[in-house]
Amino acid sequence: MKKVLLILLYLGVFSASAQLVSYPVAEHINSENKFAFPSPHYKVSLIQGDHIIEDFVYCMNSMHTTNNSKTTSWVNFSFEGKVTVRVKHLRKEIDFAQILPASKGIETKIIDQNTIEFELEHTGHYSVEFEDDLLIEHPLLIFANPLEKDIPSPEDENVIYFGKGLHEIGDEYVIPKGKTVYLEGGAYVKGQFVSEGSHEVTIRGRGIMSGEDYAPRTHHHMIELKNANKIEIEGITMIHSPRFMVVLRGKDHYIHNVKMMGWWFSTDGISAGQNTLIEDCFFKVNDDAVKLYQSSTTVRRCTIWQLENGAPFMISWNGSKDFGNCKVSDIDIIRVEHHWDNENLAVICAIHGGKANISDFEFDNIRIDNSKWRIFHLVTRPNRWGKWNPEKGSLSNFTFKNFYYHGKPQIENLIMGHDRFHPIRNIQFENIVIDGQQLKHLDRKHFIIHPEFTCNITLK
Repeated sequence: MKKVLLILLYLGVFSASAQLVSYPVAEHINSENKFAFPSPHYKVSLIQGDHIIEDFVYCMNSMHTTNNSKTTSWVNFSFEGKVTVRVKHLRKEIDFAQILPASKGIETKIIDQNTIEFELEHTGHYSVEFEDDLLIEHPLLIFANPLEKDIPSPEDENVIYFGKGLHEIGDEYVIPKGKTVYLEGGAYVKGQFVSEGSHEVTIRGRGIMSGEDYAPRTHHHMIELKNANKIEIEGITMIHSPRFMVVLRGKDHYIHNVKMMGWWFSTDGISAGQNTLIEDCFFKVNDDAVKLYQSSTTVRRCTIWQLENGAPFMISWNGSKDFGNCKVSDIDIIRVEHHWDNENLAVICAIHGGKANISDFEFDNIRIDNSKWRIFHLVTRPNRWGKWNPEKGSLSNFTFKNFYYHGKPQIENLIMGHDRFHPIRNIQFENIVIDGQQLKHLDRKHFIIHPEFTCNITLK
C-alpha cells in the first residue's frame, strides 16, 4: 500500500501544501535476485514535517566487465513542497559526502559517523556520493519525482494497467493505437513494448521496466514504436536493457522524467522522431544517451551519467537525410567515464559518414561535473556505420555556448572536415570554461582543428 502523507489514519495530520509518496516493492526483489535486490550499502529515510518514511533502496550490480561502478543503488518517490533525505551508509564511516549535480548547490549535513541529511525543494535526479574520485564504485541515486496527476483507472478500457507486483510480458507486447499504458508505483514489468503504426500512445507511471531476461544486443529495444506519432513517455524507470531504452519512429514525441540505467555497449538512451521534446530525464547508460538524429529535437533539463562508452549527445554516424534545428540546453552531465581513445568518446560527438547536410544546432548551458576526456569530437569521414557519398555530407552552423567543464582534459577536442565535399563550417564557441578558466583562444592545448576543410570556427 502506498505510504501517502495525506492519509490521516497513517499520520494524524493533514497538509494541503506538502505531500510525499513512496511505493511498495515487488515480492521477487530480494537478496537472491541478481538483477534487483535490497541495497546492502544504504538505508534512506524521507522526512516531511514530523513524519518519516523508510523508503526502499533498490540495488543492482554492474553487468559489463568494463563498467567502473560495482553497484548502483536508488530510491524512487514523489513529492511536493520540501523533503529531508536522510542517508545511512551501512558499510563505512563517512569522511566525504557530496550531492550531484553540483549546479543544484545541495549541502549535506553530517548527523553521525554513518549518516548524512540534505533537503530537497525541487524534483529531480540526484547522485549521493561518499567517494571523492572521478570513478566511484557504489553510488546512490535519488529519483525525486513530481506528484502524479490524473492517475488512470484500471477499469478504463483505454488503459493497459500494470498494478504493483511482477509482470512478465515477453519481448513483443504490442500496444494498440490510442492506449495509455500505466505502470503503477511498485509494478515491475519484465519485457518490451512494441508497435507498428500505433499513434497517440502514452506510457507512464512510477513503475519499473526491466530487460533482464535478454542477453545484450538481442531482442528489441525496450520501447520500440515504429511509424508512431504523438507518443508520450513519462515517469517510469528502465533498467537492464539489451539494446536502446527508447526508440520512436515518427514525429511529435514527448519524453519526460524517464530514468534509464543500463550497462552494455549498445545500451543507448533515446532515439526519437522529428519534433521531439526530451526533458527532465536521467541517463546512466553505456552507449549514446541521446541521439540527435531528427529535425526539431529539443533536449533540456536532463541529468546524464555517461559510462565508459558512447557520447551523451551523438549527432551522426550515418545520417542520410538533411536535418537540423536542434536545441540542447540546461544539461547536467555529472560524470563522463571515458578513458580510452575511441572515436565516439566525447560529450558532443559526430562521426558523420552519411550524405546528410546537418545544420543549425545550438547547445547552451552544459555543465560537466567530472571528466578527464574531450568535450567535442566533430568530424566527417567514412566509418563502419555510414554509407559514404563521395560528393555530399557536411556539418554547419553549430553554436556551443556556456559550457562549464570541471576537470583537466587529457585529450584535445577535434574538429575536422574530410575533404572539400564534406566540410565542417560556421562553428561558434562562446564562454567555454575549462577547470575554472574561460578559453580565450582555440589553441592547440585544447583543440585540433583541421584548417583545409574546416572553416569559420570562432570563439567569443
